[in-house]
Amino acid sequence: MSTSKRTNLYLEASALWEMFYGDPGDSLVEHCIGHQKIQCTSSIWSHLEIHRAVQKRINQNELTRDDGVNLLKFIKFCLDGLVARRKIIEFEVSKELIERAKQFIPSYNLFASDALHLATAVSNGCSGMLVDDYHFTRLDKKLGDELDIVILHTSMSVEQLQEVWSGLDTP
Repeated sequence: MSTSKRTNLYLEASALWEMFYGDPGDSLVEHCIGHQKIQCTSSIWSHLEIHRAVQKRINQNELTRDDGVNLLKFIKFCLDGLVARRKIIEFEVSKELIERAKQFIPSYNLFASDALHLATAVSNGCSGMLVDDYHFTRLDKKLGDELDIVILHTSMSVEQLQEVWSGLDTP
């Protein structure tokens, strides 16, 4: 195992969801998961948000109920495997994280789930947060200045990622 330091990147639920329900092809999420210098992290809370995303697609008739159930099984299998291989470290929701998230709601006008993701990322030393969520991208400069975390969007190319995030200097 390499002794070089890995940079912590938080995968917000929307980024994980994009990996399974986004456009096929090159995925920045998958690139980061496979990158030797990046330690991807997330919250167990993301599983609940992914369940909601699948239910939303069922309600909108984008997926049948059976397809939704099968998609959730597939996503669980994939995420469990990534966690087991330590490609993603999942953090539990704790009382301390909830208290920190409560502070972020009025400071940044965030929804509760977004505040919980931000609290988890910041509390666990992540220098970047990969999202597919405009709630975070609109706050990129403010969060970077105040919390020392860079908001990265899943639509970025690997080259753009390298330009804006000092946590990643080589592919």
